Amino acid sequence: MIATTAVQTGQLTVYVADGVIDDATIASVKDSSPSAIVLADLLEPLYETSIPTREAAHMLGRVKTELESMVERGDRVVVLCRRHADDLSTRSHFLASLCVSADQVHFLKST
Repeated sequence: MIATTAVQTGQLTVYVADGVIDDATIASVKDSSPSAIVLADLLEPLYETSIPTREAAHMLGRVKTELESMVERGDRVVVLCRRHADDLSTRSHFLASLCVSADQVHFLKST
């Protein structure tokens, strides 16, 4: 009997935009990654100041764990996030934390 090794085809890609992520940006990413699960503005709810920072950080951890599980199952996941120019205080590391977890990170140019 020959043992075969499963090939992991899953991948997490993060696209970082300087501006608002609009329908055209989402459509463009979907066209370039047709078989991927595309998640837009995934971090935006975590920037909501009505959520305590500690709770938002825990939520980010749970999101990253779920994304990792999806990739391990073989899913190709693309996350679109907006870089914020305004001060996010202690939440400013959320985007960097997500990018560190990604297999690839791309920076979108504003048009």
